[in-house]
Amino acid sequence: MKKLAKLERTSAHVVLIIAAILALIPVYWMIRSALATNTDIFDPHFHPWLVDFDWRNFAQAWSSQPFPIFFLNSIASSFLIVLCQLVTSTLAAYSLVFVEYRGKSVVFFCILLAMMVPMQATFIPIYSMLSSVHLINTYGALVLPFVGSAFGIFLLRQGFASIPKEMIRAARIDGASEYRILWSIVLPNAKPALITLALLNFVYHYNDLFWPLVATNTTNMRVVPVALTYFLNQDAGEGLQWNHMMDAAIFAVLPVIILFLFGQRYFVRGVAGTSIKG
Repeated sequence: MKKLAKLERTSAHVVLIIAAILALIPVYWMIRSALATNTDIFDPHFHPWLVDFDWRNFAQAWSSQPFPIFFLNSIASSFLIVLCQLVTSTLAAYSLVFVEYRGKSVVFFCILLAMMVPMQATFIPIYSMLSSVHLINTYGALVLPFVGSAFGIFLLRQGFASIPKEMIRAARIDGASEYRILWSIVLPNAKPALITLALLNFVYHYNDLFWPLVATNTTNMRVVPVALTYFLNQDAGEGLQWNHMMDAAIFAVLPVIILFLFGQRYFVRGVAGTSIKG
């Protein structure tokens, strides 16, 4: 029996190692291409290991575009969206789980229904509204359409549902206000769900290309994903520097990797907890 269990663990480890290697191959190839010359990238002879690499590629790629502005726009707009969604989703999820009122199930059904609507279907009316108040090509255009999220409400509702309601009733009997209950009991116990929502939202909006491409039209308001296409289009043709393109891609993914490394423990707990309850 022990041998069978050991064989199963070994097989699982082998499968996971193979999957990890396959997942890391594109990352390795991106780094290899970033350090190579254009000639090496298109060399017909396959060389998995790079012999000659040039660190100056990163400096040349960084100076080819105003990346500090792009990063500032991406990080600032994504941070504001995450902050707004944490506030709105927390208040909505708290009312769905801990406040009794008529029609609560209908409200939750409408939230689930809203999750089924493709976001692209709402962009034309949103663009018209923002244009009518002269917010196109501003931070308002990047942030305001995403201050509320049906998915965020659903995710936090699942996280709040794991908190014993007896604790909430006891706090109310002791005279605690709803704000005090939310701040002192609910939020500390729902930390994995909150961090999971923050990470997912930040990554999604940091990588979003379509809406920032539509809502902004000047270089000083562009975000990183749009800047990569801008970078590509500017150098299109025979002179396209693919190694600099890979350098720019590495710049783009670094903030997301750093954020995930800091929040991965809570992220795994939040996703696992939501999946079990769902």
